[in-house]
Amino acid sequence: SIVTLLTTTSPHKRNSKMAPKEESSSENDVQDSGGGALNLSSVKDALDDVVANANDPITYTTEELDVMREVKKILEEGGLQYVNPKFLAYTVVISKGRVKDAAKKYSQFIKIIGECGMDMVESDEDMWKDPSVAQFLQDFYVPCGQDFEGRQIMWIKGAKPIMEYQEKTSVRAGILYTIAIHGDNKSFREGITFVIDTSKQGSFKKVGNESRMQKINQSYPLRPQAIYLAGSSAAMRIVINGLIRIAAVFTKQKILQRIKFVSLEQAMEKIPKEGGPRYLGGGGGGIADVVEWTKKRYESVPVPSL
Repeated sequence: SIVTLLTTTSPHKRNSKMAPKEESSSENDVQDSGGGALNLSSVKDALDDVVANANDPITYTTEELDVMREVKKILEEGGLQYVNPKFLAYTVVISKGRVKDAAKKYSQFIKIIGECGMDMVESDEDMWKDPSVAQFLQDFYVPCGQDFEGRQIMWIKGAKPIMEYQEKTSVRAGILYTIAIHGDNKSFREGITFVIDTSKQGSFKKVGNESRMQKINQSYPLRPQAIYLAGSSAAMRIVINGLIRIAAVFTKQKILQRIKFVSLEQAMEKIPKEGGPRYLGGGGGGIADVVEWTKKRYESVPVPSL
């Protein structure tokens, strides 16, 4: 799930026993449990054999397509009226081809975004029809390049709250940008580096939807290889620890263990300077327009034949 701990941070009374580490060693991808109706014992081996080169086009294996069809069938039999093919494909790959896990992630996401009045991941066309999506992308997502391993960097600047009237737009923009971030073969197969600038958290007035947005943000399927919470004050770290304790309900323990508190300066040291955000002196990945970049990257993810 998207451990977006903190575009909508609000104070929490409980401290957590699961404080993020200042430093921790790199770990392997999340090992999920579960199986499916298909005989998929070879899926993991097939995925492990994929050489994730960022310059190679994204393609789906026969096994992955079989899983997508099975998950789609499960979701439709469960009453879902529309299954977005790209979001389905992305969820299946993030779930390492496990039918039950992918179906659970997709259905859990639908259930949670229902709290802001959405009952499906809309079609690509409908999401882009939202006239506020472009501005939301510009306001909340910071263009970055690749990390030292060649994976894409997802950097969120939590400089202001998400208002209630923006909730549906935030979901649409979040889906589009999340898939766009994974729009190269290496990031799609291996995951990303995830950075959240929390330096401004606590400096703006509460809106009242913080808990709801927190649940939504945590429910996105995501497989980060590193998560850096940058610029948090001592008081804000206590708040974030409380939120991480809540997040443990939705998020795999291995992902939570990858969370590190760092300063903004340390966050920049974790990635190539040219890949860092411009507002901190980086090169922004050479991205001139985050909206056009998002559209291009999103389109690079192929629609599976289902």
